[in-house]
Amino acid sequence: TGEAISTATDPKLHEAAKTYQKWVATEADELLAKTTEFVAAVKAKDVEKAKSLYAVARAPWERIEPVAESFGDLDPAIDGREDVIAEGLEFTGFHRLEKDLWVDGLQADSDAIADRLLADVTTIVTRAKSVELDGLQIANGAKELLDEMATGKITGEEDIFSHTDLWDFDANVEGSRTAVASVANSASRKRLF
Repeated sequence: TGEAISTATDPKLHEAAKTYQKWVATEADELLAKTTEFVAAVKAKDVEKAKSLYAVARAPWERIEPVAESFGDLDPAIDGREDVIAEGLEFTGFHRLEKDLWVDGLQADSDAIADRLLADVTTIVTRAKSVELDGLQIANGAKELLDEMATGKITGEEDIFSHTDLWDFDANVEGSRTAVASVANSASRKRLF
């Protein structure tokens, strides 16, 4: 119960979105640092090290996934699974390198895929520091991510080659919890809808 509020004009929700955006920017910085290490291992052809860094590098991305759509076409480029080919997209990013590391072996273009991943993640860092978020978007993103976990990711579809899905689940829950907490704390018992 409580008084309905407008998400567009409520100053508390606006402040919550700004606070959450700062958290997303910090996670993006960590994503860049961890992805840089992962890419270096891939390019050094150190398969075992790259495998050990794969889930660690992805964790910050999975934590900010409630607002991944805010980054435009970078979500499928960084985190698209092999089925993106059916949608007319190129299979790149983490999951392409996952397949190379666990199934096919490093390919002639693995270095180029790694370089593109690092370039896309670098762009995420820039966008994460300037993206305009709102409370409703943050809450809906967290809800949609939890729904995706419950209906799709739980089947093992996310990390089908490495089977590191539990790392993603942990990061998704942490990111969703942070998103919801930022909005809930600002709303202070007011209804959002």
